[in-house]
Amino acid sequence: MKRLEDLVQRAKKLKEKGLTTGEIADELNVSRETALWLLTQSEILPEDIYIEWRALADAFRLRSIAAIMADMIHGVGQPEVVVGVATSGLPIATMVAEELGCEFGIYYPRKLKWEEDKPVSGGVLSENFAKIEGRKCAVVDDIITTGSTIKEVAEYAAKKDAELQCACVIIDKKGFDKIAGFPVLSIFRILRL
Repeated sequence: MKRLEDLVQRAKKLKEKGLTTGEIADELNVSRETALWLLTQSEILPEDIYIEWRALADAFRLRSIAAIMADMIHGVGQPEVVVGVATSGLPIATMVAEELGCEFGIYYPRKLKWEEDKPVSGGVLSENFAKIEGRKCAVVDDIITTGSTIKEVAEYAAKKDAELQCACVIIDKKGFDKIAGFPVLSIFRILRL
């Protein structure tokens, strides 16, 4: 299980650099529970799927994925703002916004602040980018692991009277059709048999 040992070491190195467990989960594209397990090696291994992204580090490949996602979003709506979910969703969301000719906003989810046994306040939309109040939006992220981040963005958008037209991700680990009443679009959907 060399790959698992590598993940454990990567998680520990990220922790040494000062990242929270939530940030480690985002960096490794795993659930918070899996990130915690990688750090603590408790008895019960969580059910999760690790996704390796290094093949998408090339800008040409990432732009090709963004074009696919933009095409999928056009099939359900015409958003005015693409809301990228920090941190791992930002590169692809930026390119999707460009493909759609939309403004770009950044949402920092509460999971980035998550640590075991510590209370966490809600997420926030960056003040430095597009506002979503009263506007049509598409949420873009890299992966749906549990759906909780997309639900969180939906709750935030509802408070700001924004219309979420869809969420679009590269990979959906849960196989959602909808979250919070709006469609979930994914290039790849993982279905456990």
